[in-house]
Amino acid sequence: MKNRKNRIVSLVLAAAMLTGCVLTGCGGNEKGAEETKKGSKEVTLWTHNGEAFVKETKKAAENFEKETGIKVNIQSFPYDAMSQKMKAAFTGGNEPDIIQGFGAWMPTYINQGLLAEVPEDLASKFETDYLQGAIDGYAKDGKYYGVPIEMNVEYGLFYYPEKAKEAGIEGAPSTFEDVLKIARQSAKYNGDVQEYGGLEFHNGDNFAALFLSWILQNGGSFWDDGQTHMVLTSEEAKISWQQLVDMVVTDKVTDTKHITEKMPTEQYFFANKAAQLVKGSWASAVGDELGNTDWAFTFMPPVAGDIPYFVVEAGWAYVVSENSNSKDEAWQFIEYCMQPENAKAFNLGTGTISSLKEVIDDPSYMEDEANVRVKDQYQYLQYANSVGPVQDMDFVKKTMLDTFDKAVAGKMTTDEALAQMEKDINAHIDELLAQSK
Repeated sequence: MKNRKNRIVSLVLAAAMLTGCVLTGCGGNEKGAEETKKGSKEVTLWTHNGEAFVKETKKAAENFEKETGIKVNIQSFPYDAMSQKMKAAFTGGNEPDIIQGFGAWMPTYINQGLLAEVPEDLASKFETDYLQGAIDGYAKDGKYYGVPIEMNVEYGLFYYPEKAKEAGIEGAPSTFEDVLKIARQSAKYNGDVQEYGGLEFHNGDNFAALFLSWILQNGGSFWDDGQTHMVLTSEEAKISWQQLVDMVVTDKVTDTKHITEKMPTEQYFFANKAAQLVKGSWASAVGDELGNTDWAFTFMPPVAGDIPYFVVEAGWAYVVSENSNSKDEAWQFIEYCMQPENAKAFNLGTGTISSLKEVIDDPSYMEDEANVRVKDQYQYLQYANSVGPVQDMDFVKKTMLDTFDKAVAGKMTTDEALAQMEKDINAHIDELLAQSK
C-alpha cells in the first residue's frame, strides 16, 4: 500500500501537468460546490489509485450523497503522479476541494497557507479522540490542517514460525537478540549472492523507522532543543547506525543489492525468500494476494531497554484547500468519514491502523479477520513518537538509505555518514522553510 516516494517535479513537468489539468477540468475550485442537474451540490476529491483506498472512499461518498445530497466527485491518480499533480494544481490555483493525501506531501502546503484550518468543532476532538502520533504531523502553531485517517506504522516484524523454530525459538521472537539469531541462522548466500534473507529492511520507510526509533530506544533524541534541525551525530545515533551497518557487513542478515522496484521487501518476504521482514502490518495484504498464509506477525522488540519506543510519520489524511468555495461541504464529508463506524469500515477495508481511539478500542475491530493476525501491534501504539517537523520526509528517507548503502560498501565511516546526512537534511529543511516565508 505504501510503495511510494518521488522527488519534487521539474518546473517544465509541473507546467505540462498544469496545462493538462486545465484542459481536462480536473480542478475542483473553479466549480466549487456548483449545483448539479439533480439540484445537489458537488465537491471534488483527489486520492491515489490504491484499489482498496478507492473502493472504500467511493463507498463512503455514495452513502454520504444518499444522506446529504452532496456529491463527492472522486478522481484517483498513481501515488507518484498524484504528488506531482498536487504541486502543479496548487501552483495554478486549481486544486480540488479535498485531497486524501499522504503526510510527507503536506508540510510545504501547510507552511504556505494553502490548506484550510480544521474547524474548531472537529479539531477540539483531536487531543481526546485521536492517537497523538497520527495528529502531530498536521499541527502547526497550535492549529491543525488535516484530519488523519490512519496511524502510519512501519515498525512491525513479519516472520516465519518455522524459521524461528529452526533457530531454537518457540513462538514469536521476544527480544532483539532472538531476531538476530533467526536472521543469522536463516540467511543463505552463494558466494556474494544472497539466496535467502534473514531480516529484510532495505527500504526507505523501514530503514528510517529503525534508525530513528533506535536512537530513542538508546536514550537519545534526533532533534535539537528548538526542533528546527535534526541531530544525527549524537552518541546514540552512532550506536544505532553502527548496529544497522553491522547487521549487513558483519552478521550478513541481508544485503543491499537484491531488492528492486519489481521485488520490494514485502514481495521478497511473502515469496518466501526471507525469514523475517521489517514492515507495517498493512503488508499482510501482500501475503493475502500471494496466497501465503505461513507467516506470523509481532511487534519489533526493542534493540535497547525495555520499552519499544518507535517513530511514526504523518500518514494518510483528508485536507481541504484554503481556496475552496465549498469548505462547509468538504468538512461535512470529512466529519462523516470520521464517524467511528465509517472510519472502522475504511480502516478494515484498507488494512490501515485507525487514527481513532474508539475504533482501536473496539474489540470487533481487533478481532476482525483483517486484523486478528496482526493485533499484537495495538498494545504498542502508546509508544509512538512523531518524527517531527522534517518538512520533507521523502527526502530524509532517501538521504538516509543512500548514505547507508555507501556506508555498508565501505565508502564512508559512521562519523562521515552521520555528519553528511545531518548537514544535507538540515540544509533541505532550511531551504523549504525559507521558501514558505
